[in-house]
Amino acid sequence: MANNLRKKDDFPTLTDFFPSLFDEDSSLLDKFSTSLAKNNFKADIHETDKEYEIKIDIPGFDKENISIDFDHDVLSVHAKRHNESSEKNEEGQFIKKERSYGSMTRQFYLKNADEENSKATYTDGVLTLKMPKLSSEDNKKKQITID
Repeated sequence: MANNLRKKDDFPTLTDFFPSLFDEDSSLLDKFSTSLAKNNFKADIHETDKEYEIKIDIPGFDKENISIDFDHDVLSVHAKRHNESSEKNEEGQFIKKERSYGSMTRQFYLKNADEENSKATYTDGVLTLKMPKLSSEDNKKKQITID
C-alpha cells in the first residue's frame, strides 16, 4: 500500500488542478460517473393523485433548442446549445474565435401519464411540465378475446 503522505509546496502544482486519471484515491469509474452527474439536468418531480409536476433546471438554453418526447411511459427531455463568438482587428483579421457545442438528455419513467393533455413552460431557465394522469378507467387491464 502506497504512502498517502506527501509534501505540499507553497504554490499549487498542475496536478492540483487536473488530478490524474490513475490516482489511487478513486477509480476511473468514480471519475467518469462524477463527470456524467455534472452534465445532467437537476430535476424535481412531484406526484399527486391527479398529475405529475416536473421542474427541470436548464439554464442557458434557448426554448427553441429544447425538445420533449413522451413514448411508452418515458419522458425524454433533450437540450442542445451552440455558441460562437469572434473578435476581429481593424484589418478584419480574426484575433479570437471561439465555439462551444453541447447537448444534454434526461429521461423519466412516468407511469399512467396523459401526454395529450400535458403542458410545458420554460421561464428563467426552469422547464415546468404538468402531466395529468389518466383516469383509472382509461388504464384498466383489458381482456383480449381469442377468435
